[in-house]
Amino acid sequence: MQYYQMTGFMGITDQPAEAVGDFKLPDPDQSALYLDFDGTLVEIAERPDDIDVTATITGILDRAMERLDGRVALVSGRSIADLQKFLPDFKGALIGTHGAEMHIDGVHSKLAEFDEDTVRRLCRLADDFAKLCPSFLVEHKPSGVVLHYRQAEECGALALRFMESLAMAADGFRLQPALMAYELKPECVGKDIALTRLMDRLPFRGKTPIYAGDDLTDEPALQLVERRKGYAIKIGEAETVASHRLPDPKSLLLKLEDWLV
Repeated sequence: MQYYQMTGFMGITDQPAEAVGDFKLPDPDQSALYLDFDGTLVEIAERPDDIDVTATITGILDRAMERLDGRVALVSGRSIADLQKFLPDFKGALIGTHGAEMHIDGVHSKLAEFDEDTVRRLCRLADDFAKLCPSFLVEHKPSGVVLHYRQAEECGALALRFMESLAMAADGFRLQPALMAYELKPECVGKDIALTRLMDRLPFRGKTPIYAGDDLTDEPALQLVERRKGYAIKIGEAETVASHRLPDPKSLLLKLEDWLV
């Protein structure tokens, strides 16, 4: 894989301009809504804790929950605990840590089995490595670790080589590129895997899926929704399997606001 792909950008698409935002969402009564968080609902920030969850975002989520009779889920790389910190009043389903965990109807469940001792070792090694460059940011997750280099773009190749070497040494774990970050996570974890489980349970079962996501970690879920004849929406300009596209989170919020009237 080329370096520009590993950063999560994958190049600029040649999709015709009229395809951007020029689509109508299906009847809310027959739909289920699945949304990535960072870069999709909220703008990307320099640090994960610096995001701004506006009243517009929480208001749209509340309206979606009411209009779709609870058929709304957030599908994020963040842990569920982190999502709940930023959205304490959200009552919909939560899929966290790229599909390693789920919270629905007040019940938290682990969706994949992995070696927690390996996760702890990977976190320690990433912490030690990040000391070489204070601009690196290490994010610990229940099922893995993320090395962010957004504030040290000149060190992106160094970050990639280090995380690749950890992935090769950690049996059962793989490297997941994201926007300006590299994550190590269990091979058995994926947003598409968790999303399949959620789609097959009530009240989501049998409804037309709508999924919006912005980076490489969302592509398997977008592909799943395409296969299920749903509406896969790419946020941003990167290459994608999705048939629909919006330029940024603000555009998605406007689209949802019009749809939920």
